[in-house]
Amino acid sequence: MIREDKNSSRRQTVLSMVILSVLLVIGAGILITQSRFNAGILPKNAFLPEPDQNTASVQISPNAYFAPLPGGIQPLTSTEIFDARTLSDKIDGKAELYLSAGFTRLVSQRFKDERSADLWMEAFVYDMGNSQNAFSVFSAQRREDAVPIDLTRNAYRTPNALFLTHGRYYAEIIASKASEKVPQPVKLLAETFIHNTPAEGPAVDETALFPKQNLVKNSIVLIAANAFGYEGFDKIYSAEYTSSGQRLTAYLSHRSSPAEAEKLASAYTAFLLTYGGENIEEKLSIQGARIIKILDTYEIIFSHGSYLAGVREAATVQDAKMMADRLYDRVKEADNGS
Repeated sequence: MIREDKNSSRRQTVLSMVILSVLLVIGAGILITQSRFNAGILPKNAFLPEPDQNTASVQISPNAYFAPLPGGIQPLTSTEIFDARTLSDKIDGKAELYLSAGFTRLVSQRFKDERSADLWMEAFVYDMGNSQNAFSVFSAQRREDAVPIDLTRNAYRTPNALFLTHGRYYAEIIASKASEKVPQPVKLLAETFIHNTPAEGPAVDETALFPKQNLVKNSIVLIAANAFGYEGFDKIYSAEYTSSGQRLTAYLSHRSSPAEAEKLASAYTAFLLTYGGENIEEKLSIQGARIIKILDTYEIIFSHGSYLAGVREAATVQDAKMMADRLYDRVKEADNGS
């Protein structure tokens, strides 16, 4: 009986140690998870330290983008500034997207809403060098739950944040949680930023050139580099369309000269042919256009004036030709008006 009690006690001790080890592993996992910063979804107090009650309060001023602050909103931290060398310190894992699109500087600061003790926000203002670069990062990160708002040409909100472009700047204002209290202070900060910050629009707005018929909502993006796997394609605007129940993509890019546009169209055609594309002999209404069949889909590539344009991933030749003709009409109109 004594031996059985000792064996039982030993088993309980071992079991207790196993349970304790599992709890330690789970605790470590939670700490690691909480230490990772996701700018899109921020749980309460995700990266704000508890205030030190023994430290005297210091008057913190808002940075120039947000001064003077709207009523009821106060700075919570000092301004932070990051350049190309230090950007990854702030947004590790996403820095390359910004750097490849022309990033020059990030200014960020945290704010609190005095009307809601548990609500704070962080504003990120990315100087991308020009409006085209700003739209590139804006479009590449558009959230699925985006609700467009009438602040700037490109602006939307989500349950806990607001995103916009304003001239050369891409801005994010992200709240600590999703709440019905979020929209007002976040919008006030955005309006202050827009009012305080001079901005110039793009010399050419390629997004306005895409035909509206059958355009998939919020599908226009600007690919900064290596579009469609081709290293020579940079600053390519693309948009998705529906045709015959299938998806296809239209794209265009305003180049520095007609010669560059024509050269780039020829180079991309050669790229497709090199990697398995088949040249299709088909009568096209667009002068100089080429149609390529690749991976059971059809592409049309052409240039007109200073514009490179085309259609890709069309299910049929007819779908490709119809979309290309519509795009060509818009590009021709823009080129004649420039």
